[in-house]
Amino acid sequence: MKESNILDQFKGFLDTPDIFSENHKGDLATFSFKKVQITNELIADLKKLDHPRNSVLGKRMESFFEVAIKHSDRYELIASNIQVIANKQTLGELDFLIYDRLYSKPLHIELVYKLYIYDKTFSSEINRWIGPNRRDSLYEKFSRLKSRQFPLLYKSETSEYLNDLNISTDKIEQQLCFKAQLFTEDSNITYHPELVNLDCIAGHWYHFDDFIKKAWKDNLFYSPKKKDWSCNPEHNLNWLSQSELLKLIDLLFSKNKASLVWMKTKTTYHKFFIVWW
Repeated sequence: MKESNILDQFKGFLDTPDIFSENHKGDLATFSFKKVQITNELIADLKKLDHPRNSVLGKRMESFFEVAIKHSDRYELIASNIQVIANKQTLGELDFLIYDRLYSKPLHIELVYKLYIYDKTFSSEINRWIGPNRRDSLYEKFSRLKSRQFPLLYKSETSEYLNDLNISTDKIEQQLCFKAQLFTEDSNITYHPELVNLDCIAGHWYHFDDFIKKAWKDNLFYSPKKKDWSCNPEHNLNWLSQSELLKLIDLLFSKNKASLVWMKTKTTYHKFFIVWW
């Protein structure tokens, strides 16, 4: 069976919308990519990324970000994954320092790539966007960004790292690149565009019993590995019957892991999560 193409993963990363809409009014400035030209040199750099470090989805997306910056006409990479250590204790990590040639200034960029589902059982709207395994949430991520990740730049322990790069904190602008795929309940619910960009909605999510009741036995399915979660299902060549899919879901459920599923009908492609809880 043909494995996924890392270029498809990269393009999917670029095409994933930002969690903030363009008219979002918040205290976190957003970083958004302009068009990235796909060249032979860029593809060659992508092929170097298939190693164990990049098996984790977040690390893989960080590597994609770095490749995109490297091949950008506007930006220059200064440093990435800067660990701030004091007294042998890691205080945190700065994702990226890049230089914006257009505005002649350095940027501190924190990168986030998340898949969330909407659970209406939570009372607060921002708490309703949670990880498919219920281990994290949009609210928790925002809180960490605001209380820990962005303030790290201004800690005294960070200044020596910046001094080595000849960068002053008063010259740096901080921006957030937060790409997301959102999955909603299969029902009529009004979502809040002032909180999240509705362009991020990629599909629905289902409990297992609800999925089984769907009249989908004649469709084809695939449960992609995490490294492929950014891919467009239309590029997939590895399709399974529903009975074959159910075996994979059983294995994931035994580990308390939700299953991202791609579905191919005669005319369309769909994405959805099937949750174990």
